[in-house]
Amino acid sequence: MRYPLDRDLHLRGRGIRLVPSYFCWDTPVALADEDLPPVLGFPVSHEHEPAPLPKHLATLLGRTRAAVLYAVAGCPTSGELADRLGVSAAAVSRHTTVLRDAGLITSRRHGAVVLHHLTPAGAALLG
Repeated sequence: MRYPLDRDLHLRGRGIRLVPSYFCWDTPVALADEDLPPVLGFPVSHEHEPAPLPKHLATLLGRTRAAVLYAVAGCPTSGELADRLGVSAAAVSRHTTVLRDAGLITSRRHGAVVLHHLTPAGAALLG
């Protein structure tokens, strides 16, 4: 990965925490303390415009529902979908319910969050 210095981070059996950060620009930042698990902060997109939706999806499903289906390809949580698309949590819930009932996505609770995944049918529709 691109980094300002040539550096190796030896985990020695420890895990590494990957932290997406809006405040990290251009290159990742490694935070290493021998007494703590290593952390790698990496930049997320600073673009506010969503990727253009395929016109056939927006026509078929409606713009917001198509955007939800398109965004589910990254296996986000409901909160991430709401943030990414700029819609309410209630709107995400309604759209994911319709997409799940149509067999295009699956949803699974993991602790306090709900993770969404494309089904083969959903992936085929996006393709």
